[in-house]
Amino acid sequence: EKPAAREKGPTKQKLSFKEQHALATLPARIDELREKCAKLRRLLEDPELYSRDPARFATASEAFAAAEADLSAAEEEWLELEMKREEIEG
Repeated sequence: EKPAAREKGPTKQKLSFKEQHALATLPARIDELREKCAKLRRLLEDPELYSRDPARFATASEAFAAAEADLSAAEEEWLELEMKREEIEG
């Protein structure tokens, strides 16, 4: 007869080191990105910027779009990690 297989109880999941680090550092990163977006938005709100310096306007527009995309990704990652942490901690 084969020995009975040990039944494993549910293994307690936990956040990896990388996930813990991201959860700890993402709020500061999100704040930095929000500040960057606000600064670029103020620059782009200058009605004279395009006529005065089209190259700077284009650069600022691209930087603003990239910062908004980075902000959205960081917020989404933080939310997913926070939900996972809450699920694990019950």
